[in-house]
Amino acid sequence: MMETIEAKLDSSPVPVPQVKSPGVSERSFVDALVDPVNIFASPREVVEHPWFSDEEKRTILLSWARDELVIEQVASRIMPDLQVKSRIDAVIEALANFDPAAAGEYHSAAQSIRSDKSRQPVRRRISH
Repeated sequence: MMETIEAKLDSSPVPVPQVKSPGVSERSFVDALVDPVNIFASPREVVEHPWFSDEEKRTILLSWARDELVIEQVASRIMPDLQVKSRIDAVIEALANFDPAAAGEYHSAAQSIRSDKSRQPVRRRISH
């Protein structure tokens, strides 16, 4: 003999926590990695981003730091008189949250570039 079990569904609603997820317009990790300066208004936004893991944030900030360091290096060699506004210091500060050793290395590299720039003689064009 088979016994029948009757299940009664509870009709009272159970609150379900709302889980926010990235929307269709949310930028991807790859976009942020390739071009962080055009995805984020500041390095702090990377730190506070709700969807990226700490490792993804670290990777984005490492990419951004490399880009900013190149900007400083090129500017110091090609246009030493031009005061290029780099975000390297803000990027290093943000990176220190995830990788203090790398932040220290980028800080040393930036200081080295800046000290080399201050030692270079100023070249001026003289018109004939």
